[in-house]
Amino acid sequence: MDSSFLSIVVILLLALIVLPVAAWIALRKLSSVDKAQKQHEEMRSLENSLSFMIKELQVSVTRAMSDMDNAATRLNEMIESADDRLRQLQYYYEYGEELQPLIVQETGNPTVAPPPKSHSLKHKEVYELSRKGWSSAQIAKHSGMSADEVQLIVNLMEISTLGSHFPTQQSGNPMV
Repeated sequence: MDSSFLSIVVILLLALIVLPVAAWIALRKLSSVDKAQKQHEEMRSLENSLSFMIKELQVSVTRAMSDMDNAATRLNEMIESADDRLRQLQYYYEYGEELQPLIVQETGNPTVAPPPKSHSLKHKEVYELSRKGWSSAQIAKHSGMSADEVQLIVNLMEISTLGSHFPTQQSGNPMV
């Protein structure tokens, strides 16, 4: 009986040693599976976040490109307008004297009267708004005039301004 008791004790001791070790190994495997699953979920979450950020960046870049295209178009229009005005100024500079009407000053002529003050003020206002960058259409709307009237006033003011900034040509001494 001694040997059977001893064998039972040995079997129980082995069971007490092997069972905790086996449980520890099983828990460790489960733990590593859980870690791998958590890491996989974190990677998937990170991937989703990155793809969302990439989509937002694409939308932002598309908007920025569109805004840049619009700005480039506006700048090209402004450059074209400035070139037109420079060509006009060059034309007025070259042919301004020929374009100026002949004014016959008669001291006692009752038919020639100075322009009313209100027109002079209106013309100054038109010219000042033009210098501030307003378009002819905007000035016309603001002042109640037609766009053609506004453009004529601006052109005449520019001609008179050019005449005061540039020396007049003298015969025999052409300007270069």
